[in-house]
Amino acid sequence: METELLNETASHNEIAEVDQTQEEAAPVYEDVRKALLANRANTLALLACLRETLEERPFREAEAAVADSEAMGLTMQGPHALYGILIKCGAVESIEVPEEAAACSADDATGLAIPAEDADSTELPDQPVDYLLHTTDLGRSALDEFEPTKRFAELIAGEPVLYRSAYDAVLALCEKGASKSAIETALADHEALFNPKQIYPGYFISKLETVDGISWNGVWRTTEAGRRMRALLA
Repeated sequence: METELLNETASHNEIAEVDQTQEEAAPVYEDVRKALLANRANTLALLACLRETLEERPFREAEAAVADSEAMGLTMQGPHALYGILIKCGAVESIEVPEEAAACSADDATGLAIPAEDADSTELPDQPVDYLLHTTDLGRSALDEFEPTKRFAELIAGEPVLYRSAYDAVLALCEKGASKSAIETALADHEALFNPKQIYPGYFISKLETVDGISWNGVWRTTEAGRRMRALLA
């Protein structure tokens, strides 16, 4: 009986050690990929978050920058939740601000730290900066793999050749901004809609939006990445 109890205790200890090891296991790149692809509506916004913190940056400043970006057009998540996803998978690290730095506040206009003793003469933000965000090597690898023109090249490589001219037509039309109806009219007689199978203009709009070739801001506009995509179609 005593032997059985000892064996059971040892077994429990082994399980606990395995669980602890798993919890402490360093994140790997596959964790980042899974996070980026788990919900495709979040992918562009997560990538935008990574770009905003290539240098160490106060989390409130980074979140505000992402909130104002066009990449937020697809996602239902807020910047804080998005950075939480990236921290959890290891794509972004959270860096605690030293205690002496935490006693300082960021100037709204310059972003520079202001010593606490000077605070009386300066208008302070509502909350202090208490940690920084920084894109890790895993996050940088993701930015390289998910670079828009690479994703577009992979997309068109797996599609009928006729689709290339349809993408080019949409990108060209959206240079000055175009409505969905204008895009539909422009593609109405395009052979890509009927060969090798019937599809609709919205297909090309959706695909280009997903790879950051066009973005919605009252009208569809070609992004900087979209201009590079056109070069692939030349």
